[in-house]
Amino acid sequence: MKIDPQKIKKVLVIGLSCLGDMVMASAALWNLKLFLPNAKFTVWVGPRALGAVSGDPMWDEVMIYDRGGEFAGFKGRIKALKLMRSGKYDLIIDLRSTIMPPFSGARYSPLWGLREVFLPKTLHEAERTLQAMTSLGVPIKIRQLRFYIPQELRKLVKAKHSDKVRGRKLVIFNPGANWPPKRWPIRNFIELGNLLILEHGVVIGVIGYSEEEQNLGRQVLDNLPYDDTLDLTGKVPLRELGALLETSSLFVTNDTGTLHIGSAVGVPMVGLYGPSSPERYGPWGTKHRVVAPPMSCAPCVGKSCLYDDFACISKIRVDDVFEACEELLN
Repeated sequence: MKIDPQKIKKVLVIGLSCLGDMVMASAALWNLKLFLPNAKFTVWVGPRALGAVSGDPMWDEVMIYDRGGEFAGFKGRIKALKLMRSGKYDLIIDLRSTIMPPFSGARYSPLWGLREVFLPKTLHEAERTLQAMTSLGVPIKIRQLRFYIPQELRKLVKAKHSDKVRGRKLVIFNPGANWPPKRWPIRNFIELGNLLILEHGVVIGVIGYSEEEQNLGRQVLDNLPYDDTLDLTGKVPLRELGALLETSSLFVTNDTGTLHIGSAVGVPMVGLYGPSSPERYGPWGTKHRVVAPPMSCAPCVGKSCLYDDFACISKIRVDDVFEACEELLN
């Protein structure tokens, strides 16, 4: 299906539930916006993905689309379909690959899920959405993930942390992840942090968003020298994190949403991968190293484990991660 830009005035993007998934789709959506600069863009996203789009001037309207709440079940789907129809959209892109858009009355409602039939399973998610967008006739002018940061926020962040960093290299740690099997052991983050401070004289900043992730972050901070750390747990909104990562020398992170924010802003990264696929969900478009376990079963689908304990992430050695960090720091 090829779309005619002259016939499109209103666009609805039905987004994804998770922050990282929405950021990975941002390159394709950015190119769509460039192709349709005069169209009004509305996006529906899950609550956890809101940070990927809120405050970004690319979007004229943002709505929380909670399929576990207001839009749950059959009645919720009917409500969503009624909203689609009342919006009188010319183009609906449903990143969730549901069958609702063809019944919405939109002029164009491509079946996004067909991409799964024709594209290789190992192709990176960002590339998948870009290729699906080209099938609509959208030219690809930008191959970069998008995470909007206001200029005034950049200035604020630089001034906010300058006293603690004092011209040293800043390395950000993200020891959390929504799913425990994706978390590299805290003791390893502690050992890595002490090595980086000793060998490279860096400042270690530690982030964490949920209460559980904040507790993990504080465990790391409690075991590193106070003068060489920056406690960012629960203190840095996502837009501010993006600005902070832009000025950082390195980001060491588990496979989670903030990793893809790192890709969008271009910070050098070390991504730690256990059960998930770095080929499909890894850092994209930035200098990076991926460290994965030496196990033949990884990556896996993640719903069950051959060894019943998802020990793959803990098999990643500190020495290997430190070596990857040194390559990027040097």
